[in-house]
Parts: sequence; C-alpha cells; structure tokens
Amino acid sequence: KKKEKKEKEKREKEKKERERVPESLQHEETGMEIKGSNARLMLMQKLSSRKMESRVLVLRNMVGVEDIDEDLESEVTDECSKYGTVKRVIIYQEKQGHEDDAETVVKIFVVFTAQTEVEAAIKSLDGRYFGGRVVKAELYDEAKFKANQLAD
Repeated sequence: KKKEKKEKEKREKEKKERERVPESLQHEETGMEIKGSNARLMLMQKLSSRKMESRVLVLRNMVGVEDIDEDLESEVTDECSKYGTVKRVIIYQEKQGHEDDAETVVKIFVVFTAQTEVEAAIKSLDGRYFGGRVVKAELYDEAKFKANQLAD
C-alpha cells in the first residue's frame, strides 16, 4: 500500500508540474516553438547550448581544501601554460551552505589570453585524474568572472 500511495503522490506531483508549464513557449529570436510539459526545460537547454565566448577556465574537483598550499597557484600556472598564455590564476573556496560543517568546494579559475587556449586546456584536462580525483574543466562566463561572481 505504501508503494501505491507513493506512486499516486508522484503522479499527482507530475500532473501539477505539467499544469504550471505553458503548452507552448516561443522564442522570438530563433522562431522556435516547442510544446508539452518539458517545454521550459527544452527552451533552457536550447538557449544554454549557444557557444559562450570566454577566456576563463574553471577547474572543479582538482583539489580539496586540504590540498591548498603556497605552490598550488604556480603548479596550476605551469600546467595550464602548456595550452597558452596564462594571465591569472585564482583559487576560490566556496562553502556549500551556511552551516558550520558545510562542505567547502575548491574552484580554480584560469584566465588565458584567447578562447582557443581555454578550449585546448578543456580538451586535455576535462576528465583527467589528478591526485585520485576526476577533474572537471569548463568554460566560465567571462562577464560573471569580471563581476567577481565566482560562486554557483
């Protein structure tokens, strides 16, 4: 009975979600029209798939807080210099909540002189193992970076 009740609650929740999403969303710039309950999600995916112009790379999961030392910035600069001219490296610690014991995530921002350099770094570093961790290398919005918006 519990399983049936959970399934019924799930169906009701999905029905309410479908009712909140308009039947059709249009985007004037592309002339695209999409219909159905996943319209909003599909539109956001379409808009986010546009190529972003940026000279900023963000490295996630490369190191933990305990791995930060005075050599990390120069080590990252040396490694990333294989892909182009590194203008700046910022090691950013982001607390994942307001609780005292909330996890802290380390993000490393690397500014290159050209987007092609960032793309080369991503191609090489994304998915690579570093100290037992799988590195996530991504393009980071340059406008957000310049505005010092480093938190997700």
